Amino acid sequence: MKVSFVIPTLNRVNELERLLQSFLYQTQKPDEIIIVEQGDEHLSTIGLKHHNTLPIHIYNVDFESLTKARNFGVEKSSGDIIGFLDDDIVLTKNYVENIKRFFSSHPGTLGVQGVITNFRQGHTKKVGGNPFVYSLYNVFAKFFLLNNSSDKNRLLWSGRNQYASKVNKIMNCEWLSGIGNYHRRVFDEFTFDEFLDGYALGEDKLFSYPISEKYQKSLCVDPEIQCEHHHAPLGRPQDKKWVEMKIYYTYYLWSKLFKKRGFFAYLAFFWASVGDLFIVFFSVILFQNTFKFLWWHIICYAKLLFGKHI
Repeated sequence: MKVSFVIPTLNRVNELERLLQSFLYQTQKPDEIIIVEQGDEHLSTIGLKHHNTLPIHIYNVDFESLTKARNFGVEKSSGDIIGFLDDDIVLTKNYVENIKRFFSSHPGTLGVQGVITNFRQGHTKKVGGNPFVYSLYNVFAKFFLLNNSSDKNRLLWSGRNQYASKVNKIMNCEWLSGIGNYHRRVFDEFTFDEFLDGYALGEDKLFSYPISEKYQKSLCVDPEIQCEHHHAPLGRPQDKKWVEMKIYYTYYLWSKLFKKRGFFAYLAFFWASVGDLFIVFFSVILFQNTFKFLWWHIICYAKLLFGKHI
């Protein structure tokens, strides 16, 4: 079984170097590492440094799009299994070995992802670093059908998701995150949606959820496949651009996957949008965000309401 990894990157040389170091210490080496560099950094030195022990192929492209980079990497790959990684991931030493083990013992499964061992720490940091604030957010997020930590990967009718951060056994799921690994035959039928440009929030759900819809119980989470995610700030949209992407790309995902389900899907999206505004307002009260941040949310949701969004 040949395993290829596709790693889109954008000027994150230090993060990419750290990821490649974690490949060096794998109990089983990957068969192919495809780096799709979308920026202006010269990464050939990284490839030269590791080329004696790691099968690295670097491609410099003239676009900045996560979805295009992933589709491009798939075209260049030759593995029976194709895995995706963000460049700010760090792998445990048996990451590749456990992926091979999983597909060998589950030949009918189309895709699997592992677990992010520092998920709670990373997402606590996103809300200011206070564990109590994060726990409170997670309670409100579940109530308002927003993104929340759970024991399963499940998409909600609001267009938001539950993320399997608390898993202790192999289980089926509805979608795979950006660390998903797929049988090559998946790509004969499915591709990443290139309408989502740039950072492309939600591209993993738009890609993987239709797979689980068509092929029931074909996607899994395996807690033995482990890594860390360090959420590098470089390359991520900031401030107003982040708010616009979060709201408009979520609406696009909801429109593609759930709008067809009618009244209750509309109600779920509306309820989640109200909840998002409530949580942002609450974060302003707790001095985690500014009133300008809340105002950007209000403007974006108003544009959605009146059909004026991009």
